[in-house]
Amino acid sequence: MDSRKRRKPKNKRPAATPQQRPRSRMIFDDVEVPQVVEPRPNCSICGQPIESIIEAISEPDGGLSHFDCVLERLREREHVQEPDSVSYVGHGNFAVVTKDEEGRYSIKYRIQYESNDDYANVKRQVEESKK
Repeated sequence: MDSRKRRKPKNKRPAATPQQRPRSRMIFDDVEVPQVVEPRPNCSICGQPIESIIEAISEPDGGLSHFDCVLERLREREHVQEPDSVSYVGHGNFAVVTKDEEGRYSIKYRIQYESNDDYANVKRQVEESKK
C-alpha cells in the first residue's frame, strides 16, 4: 500500500451568470484621459527629428540621439571590425562583443554612454508632458 496521500480534485467554480460576467467594453464619459505629447527634439548626431522618445539615448552634452545613430557612432569611434560588434547591454551601457566559433558571445569591454541621471531626466520630461 502506498503511504503517499492522493490529492483531492479542486472544486470548479460554478458558471457565471450574465449579471456576473465582466463587460467586454466599458465607456466612461466623465473620465479625462491625459494626452501624451512627446517632445520631438532633433537628433544630436544626424539632425533628424526623433519620432519616439522611447527610442532615444541621452547624450553627454544634454541632447538626445537616435539609438541607431549612437550605435554607428560607437562602431566608428571604437574602430570595431568583424568578428566584433557593438551591442546595447542595458542601463545606458554598450559593449564591444565578440562571437566565438561555437556562436557564443563574450564581452571584450563595456562603454558607459548614458548616465542614470540623464535617463531619469528624460523620463521626468515624458511624465511632465502627460499633464
